[in-house]
Amino acid sequence: MTSPVRIALAGLGVVGGGTLQLLHSHRRDIESRVGAPIEIGWILSRKAKRSPHIGAGVQQTTKWEDLVNDPHVDCIVELMGGIEPAKELVIGALKAGKHVVTANKALLSQHWDEIFDVAQKQRKLVYFEAAVGGGVPVVQALNEGLAGNEIYKIVGILNGTTNFILTRMREAGLSFEAALKEAKKSGFAEADPTFDINGTDAAQKISILGSLATGRWISPDRVYCEGISRVDPIDMRMVQDRLNSTIKLLGIAERTDTGWIFRVHPTLVSLNHPFANVRNEYNAIALHGNAVGDVMLYGKGAGRLPTSSAVVSDIIFLCRQIASGTAGRLPYVSEFKHREVNFASIDDLRTRYYLRVNTLDVPGVLARITGILGRRKVSIASVHQDTFEEPAPRRAVPIILLTHLSREADVLASVAKINKLSSIRAKTVVLRME
Repeated sequence: MTSPVRIALAGLGVVGGGTLQLLHSHRRDIESRVGAPIEIGWILSRKAKRSPHIGAGVQQTTKWEDLVNDPHVDCIVELMGGIEPAKELVIGALKAGKHVVTANKALLSQHWDEIFDVAQKQRKLVYFEAAVGGGVPVVQALNEGLAGNEIYKIVGILNGTTNFILTRMREAGLSFEAALKEAKKSGFAEADPTFDINGTDAAQKISILGSLATGRWISPDRVYCEGISRVDPIDMRMVQDRLNSTIKLLGIAERTDTGWIFRVHPTLVSLNHPFANVRNEYNAIALHGNAVGDVMLYGKGAGRLPTSSAVVSDIIFLCRQIASGTAGRLPYVSEFKHREVNFASIDDLRTRYYLRVNTLDVPGVLARITGILGRRKVSIASVHQDTFEEPAPRRAVPIILLTHLSREADVLASVAKINKLSSIRAKTVVLRME
């Protein structure tokens, strides 16, 4: 009989507990796929925990060094989160000759080069399906299923918390603050959701996907990042009623004529597009390859069992290689040393824009606004304005302008001048269209 593969589990929180549950409940199927028994040798947690899924022979510890120093451990599953001590654990495990499975998007996005450089030198593997998209198998799709393609564009709803909030704002007419409160109450937002709300979480994920697509590390610092806290119910209503669209927080990696642009921001999406119907905690990711064309993946982007299913998938694929003696002969992540990655500035982005100008209802104001835009060669596709039964010269009214394809720097320069007009009563809202 094939010798067992021995793993150690670091972290017994929501995802760690779910992983342990799936390993226990699907044990026979998992071991059939691996071709060898899987034994859990260690569990690392902040304090000893009891669980019906922890076998009698499993050792528990609060010190990550115990996992690294055990010569019988083949693979460490890192589910601690954060940078430290997770980084010490992962680097230490690789240097000690152990393979790694991780769901740690922050660690991978910020220390990609260091981790995979050590992995390659040690001829060890790092699997990380659960780091992006929860239960959506986008890492396998990019790294293996679409390996015969050059990837030109990735667009994704990558954060379940913000998608839940925007869904409730659209469907229930809630303010951002009320929708966030409901997300916390429903368990779809952390006690401190800052990294979700400000776009950091999505930026880390698009940096990982971008690194896979380009074959080079894309630091999160390369990602233009804008969150959803300023999304207003007025805009949610206007884009739906007037423009047959909705607003989603998108992570986008795109190869343009001037170079790659990586960005995260609220975006107008047509109600006819599949993304418009991605609700609540669900994620969706669209990939465009030069050979395959468009591919779309959809599923739960968060939650105990969806994320744990991705972790267990990695455990199966990695342990299968360990059992057969092939693990590490070839790297899991390839570096495209033959290819340079050229970066373009967000200022050079060319897309369409939604502008909501808040101005007094006075004669000539629209001509002044369009004149400013025209001088920067920003062409107007359409104008939408609320009407009132009686004239109200001191009332601020929203004017919605949709542009043709325009350059980001030109649009923002125009908006800065528009905001200085004496009739303007609030900063102009700028949303990109995709």
